[in-house]
Amino acid sequence: MSFNGHTIIDGDGHVIEDYAAIVRYMPKPYQDKFDTHTFYNLFPPLDHLHSSNLHDFQPGAFNKVGPDGWVVFLDDVGIDSTVLYTTLGLSLGKIVSRDWAIDVARAYNDWFYHTYMTRSPRFKGMALVPLQEPRAAVEELRRAVEELGMCGAMLPSTGVQAHLGDQRYWPIYEEADRLGCAIGIHGGAHENLGLDDLSPYAPVHALGHPFGQMISFGGLVFNGVFDKFPHVKFGFMEGGV
Repeated sequence: MSFNGHTIIDGDGHVIEDYAAIVRYMPKPYQDKFDTHTFYNLFPPLDHLHSSNLHDFQPGAFNKVGPDGWVVFLDDVGIDSTVLYTTLGLSLGKIVSRDWAIDVARAYNDWFYHTYMTRSPRFKGMALVPLQEPRAAVEELRRAVEELGMCGAMLPSTGVQAHLGDQRYWPIYEEADRLGCAIGIHGGAHENLGLDDLSPYAPVHALGHPFGQMISFGGLVFNGVFDKFPHVKFGFMEGGV
């Protein structure tokens, strides 16, 4: 597919997670406890702002489509392929348990691979990696790129334990530099950005994404990450550009 001779690639699509399917890729204790009063969400809430407003959407917006729906959309608008990101997993950085972060990131990546990437080569993936444990994040990034064929990893712009330029995350960038892969920084959890009592939701959405991106960008630039790891393909997604 092309437009005026150019191939069109969507660089920031999103999947709607199927928790019941994802949990099947987690260790057995998670599977046994899933859908009980103590365990029914794999990720923390994005923030209190998404759920405390009444959203008025156009008919058909935010339908819970899967891979088949995505193929229909790509064909309809003439897009060749799409790089797909998590939706609910944008709050990955808020997970407190390191073990949980490691297990849910790996399970999401396996679910995405088997649900989307084996369905069509037009689906490209951005992995989740557990920033809570950088050594495990390095291993998961390597697995996602070399074994699953993903483009790289998504790092949340907010909710993480330290700004993304902090040296604790440099092993992740070092591995991404070795792999020559992408790191996509994505917002979505808009707490603690000075917007906590702002209503209605529209300005929260409009400001929260670029605010988080600017903070992340500043941390990376002024700590020399782009210079030290020049082969990483950094992207800043949904910043309003």
